[in-house]
Amino acid sequence: MKDIELYRLCQKFIKGDQHAFNEIYEDTKGKIFANIYSYVKSKEASEDILSDTYIRFINSIEDITPDKSILGYLYTISRNLSLNYIEKNKRYVEDPTLILENASNEENSYLDNSDIVRIMKEILNPDMFNVIMLHLINGLDYSEIATTLNKNENTIRWQYNEGLKKVREALKDDKIRK
Repeated sequence: MKDIELYRLCQKFIKGDQHAFNEIYEDTKGKIFANIYSYVKSKEASEDILSDTYIRFINSIEDITPDKSILGYLYTISRNLSLNYIEKNKRYVEDPTLILENASNEENSYLDNSDIVRIMKEILNPDMFNVIMLHLINGLDYSEIATTLNKNENTIRWQYNEGLKKVREALKDDKIRK
């Protein structure tokens, strides 16, 4: 479903049409669940976070404007809740792509995924962090991320490449080493 259709459904829901929310939920829940699961690697925790995501979405639905990507907004909420869960429960993403991409040299072989995610959260702005996570963890290509986040594809490519460059530079920094 396109953003404008999702926005219209949001407006219907605000006016009291409960069925409109069901349509939004049914259209987006699979992608949002996959996003959450890619972070927390637990079906039960992902289901809880999915519920919390839609509760937060409903509580802020009146703030949504036609120029916002509804799916991007849901991705952002779910990502933040997933990262909060990870932090609270000390569970970390186990994605070999991150290690291969960012810590494949011998100097950084001691780093695990939790270190890399922590470094990324510390040094990247939220947009860069989101783009990298959507690409590496969720496997979305640049055009899908651009559509989801309602941004230009070239901007997404730049954010991804600049973000990885910053992470690589940070990994070389002696302050990060154990």
